[in-house]
Amino acid sequence: MLQSISKSLSSLLSQSSRTIQNQWNQTRHMSKFLPKSEAKRLPLSTKHARKGFYKGKGATKEGTFRGKAGRFVIDGERQVELIIPDLTGFKLKPYIAKTVSKWAPEESRAV
Repeated sequence: MLQSISKSLSSLLSQSSRTIQNQWNQTRHMSKFLPKSEAKRLPLSTKHARKGFYKGKGATKEGTFRGKAGRFVIDGERQVELIIPDLTGFKLKPYIAKTVSKWAPEESRAV
């Protein structure tokens, strides 16, 4: 009786070890040759898009999408903080008109 039980246990253990080994051997590997349906689901990059595709310059996200409607909630800690100096008494103007000559007036008189 004990011998028959031990034989059945040993056979069960050997079968279970074989199935575990088969499961380890059957790992799925990513192939570079994907079917079209799977290739559509991959993230789009500049290498897989047509000419002129521009993905962005890696800007930081200033918030997150929340809820089912996907409302954008701005996070104050993520916002860009611009430090602008005080420009009172600054002589230069921010823009240059197209009508301004390329040479200073003093140089044009000397010629």
